[in-house]
Amino acid sequence: MALYEITSEDLPLDFSCTMESDMTERTIRNAKNLLMCRKGEIPMDQQRGLDQSILDLPFDQANSLIVAELDRVMLWEPDVEVDSAWLERDKNGETVVHCVIDVVFEND
Repeated sequence: MALYEITSEDLPLDFSCTMESDMTERTIRNAKNLLMCRKGEIPMDQQRGLDQSILDLPFDQANSLIVAELDRVMLWEPDVEVDSAWLERDKNGETVVHCVIDVVFEND
């Protein structure tokens, strides 16, 4: 079991992976992409993405809801299981979502 931390920090995603790329790396990128999506922004799939209203709640409440929300979001990447998640403020006062995921392939 290997755990990987992804965040909602606005860092560029590398979409240059090919079929020959490492499957774990591709799966982590897919999870990061899901984390960056906002619920309702994908026209034909309004349920995909993070519900931004959670980020408007007081930190205690938001932290208690974020794992369940990320479990829902990661349903679109079946090889990812959410281990833990929390919210923090960055130096600019922006809320950053941290998510620790486990990548588990069915064939493993």
